[in-house]
Amino acid sequence: MTRAASWLDDLDESPLTSPGSPDEENSDEGEFIQRFVERGRRLARKPPRRRSVKRLVLADDEGGEPRLDDPGLQALAERGLILELLWELKSGKEATVYVARGPAGLVAAKLYIDPRVRSFRDDRLYREGRYVGSDALDKAIAMRSRTGVNAQHHLWVQEEYRQMLALSAHGVSLPQPIACEGSVVLMAFIGDEDGPAPRLADARLSRAEAEDAFTQCVDNLALIVGSGRVHGDYSTFNVLWHEGRAVVIDFPQVVEFRINPAAPDILRRDVEGLCRTFQHFGLHAQPDEVLARVWKLAGGRRAQQVLRSPAPGDPDALKREGGAWQ
Repeated sequence: MTRAASWLDDLDESPLTSPGSPDEENSDEGEFIQRFVERGRRLARKPPRRRSVKRLVLADDEGGEPRLDDPGLQALAERGLILELLWELKSGKEATVYVARGPAGLVAAKLYIDPRVRSFRDDRLYREGRYVGSDALDKAIAMRSRTGVNAQHHLWVQEEYRQMLALSAHGVSLPQPIACEGSVVLMAFIGDEDGPAPRLADARLSRAEAEDAFTQCVDNLALIVGSGRVHGDYSTFNVLWHEGRAVVIDFPQVVEFRINPAAPDILRRDVEGLCRTFQHFGLHAQPDEVLARVWKLAGGRRAQQVLRSPAPGDPDALKREGGAWQ
């Protein structure tokens, strides 16, 4: 049975669109919601296309097993974690996700794009407080030198894997992290042989399913906050919907309260983004109420006291906390 939290009972149940309404035509919010509706209709008509991975598979000159044209993917194959690369799932500005067969079933390999041909997002907000190993390296990243760009790339990849491990241990619903090699984060595939689970932004849900999905998203956000972290890009675009379960994805920008003073503001932005992107389901939650709910679920006053604790002041302390990359 689909569950719906009682605190959602007061949500506005107005229809998604009011054809011909001048308020909708002149409203940014109306246009925002309409884009979701149109995207859902397009996806319902067009099944996802499976892109070939032939360009990543190289023939061995000595007649042996084919090799993968990426050191990270090849290292994972040599470890026996990738048995066969199947298809390209999604390609974006920062990374391409491939579906592969692993020893226990399907896996997803997130391959970050070569830093020489990609444009990094301005991640200064998220890097605040992170210990990168040396002041010289931190300066190189800030100056965007070749060394700094390469370091930033590898730190970004490793940070996603580190945060996935930590959040999984705190009970957050996410793809189980498996390994990290080079520019690749390997994780469980969310979906089946027929294809991937849709993002909530693209899913077609009933009112009851939408309420259940929203409640699960708030619960997951509370677990993230309770672990001392903020997702940093939380919305229906970064949550999958699979067999009635909300699964959070995309973690390289995660920040920690103890080292990043911007974390409370980023959390508020996450809550606002979650509420805004659920509007196309007809749910109109108030961000202030949702934020209060998140803090309550995260442990209330005790959690906030922990999150406000001072950051470690020496590199060795950061290393003990797993915050340094060597």
